[in-house]
Amino acid sequence: MKKIVLLSFVFLTISSFSLKAQDAKYGLRIGVNLSSISSSDLPDNIENIDDGRFGLVVGFLAEYGLTQKWKIQPEIQYSAQGNKEKSLRTNYLQAPIILKYSLTNAINLQAGPQIGIKIWEWEDKLNEFDNSTFDFSGVVGVGAEVFENLFVDFRYALGLTNVFDNPEGIDIDGKNRNFQISIGYKL
Repeated sequence: MKKIVLLSFVFLTISSFSLKAQDAKYGLRIGVNLSSISSSDLPDNIENIDDGRFGLVVGFLAEYGLTQKWKIQPEIQYSAQGNKEKSLRTNYLQAPIILKYSLTNAINLQAGPQIGIKIWEWEDKLNEFDNSTFDFSGVVGVGAEVFENLFVDFRYALGLTNVFDNPEGIDIDGKNRNFQISIGYKL
């Protein structure tokens, strides 16, 4: 199943880059996350279990106009996520594909899928959690064009897959939740 999702996501990403480049813009985004892992299965004896983690998000984007109101924006980004507790910290390389609908010339609504590949997790001999390699999420948000090429985004990503690889005999289910605010510049 994970291979099918990954292959579908790669196909959509490649397809989106082959769109006509007549209305293409490229850019950078940087911002902050407030993330946490939602789970009722985590032990209560862990410090900061309910505290979110502030982390960095930074990435590249390509924006393609589909119609006057609709745009598609594939991205590649680094995102530091998890909880404040060190054993629940994980960093991802993510590839969201955002569909944008312009309400006005300055305000847009955003939604789309996002796949993340784990590139780092906190590891020590006492760490009882093993985070899954892949994270699949749904993303919704709102964006505003501040100036011609400068924009801000506010997004919420809800994890759809379990972020833990459970060893035999242990059943822990947890999903990423992530609020993100960023500023960007389109070339």
